[in-house]
Amino acid sequence: MPELTSPIVILGSQGSGKTLLSRRLTSLQRTGEVLPDIDADVVPSIGVDISNLPIDKTRNIQIKEVGGAMMPLWPTYLKGAAGLIYVVDIADASQLAASATAFHHLCTLPAMKDKPTLLLWNKTDAPRVLPDTEIVAFDAARAGAALGDNLTTMRASALDGSNTQAVMTWMRGVYGL
Repeated sequence: MPELTSPIVILGSQGSGKTLLSRRLTSLQRTGEVLPDIDADVVPSIGVDISNLPIDKTRNIQIKEVGGAMMPLWPTYLKGAAGLIYVVDIADASQLAASATAFHHLCTLPAMKDKPTLLLWNKTDAPRVLPDTEIVAFDAARAGAALGDNLTTMRASALDGSNTQAVMTWMRGVYGL
């Protein structure tokens, strides 16, 4: 199991919901519940936002949310990371192919060897979510071939908080908590 000093890295295309997911996880960990109201006023992340999620009085899980604009630098943040959450906006057909290409590239990097990875289909609450037939084009099976048992996929909404408790459970599992 990785040490708690190794962060969970959150990556994904610009506008996929990484910042809101980070806020939602921070709120969930601090309050113990999915609050209905959360500040959803976000701007695209240009750099790296670091948050510490308290596990108990002495330990934290560190998450590093790396902006989509920093895509060329993403591989450097994977070195030493405990795990990866890759966020995909399933309401934006125009970004699906580019997001898939970036994710599949990440999966082939040496830094991803044996790294727990969560492929998170975000924005499930959007009015026009892509049908499963289009999401299949993302080819998660190809990523599964590269990552093996280290790949988990799930659907969530950072905006309304649905399934964010499962994301937190996955994160705790990365550290064996």
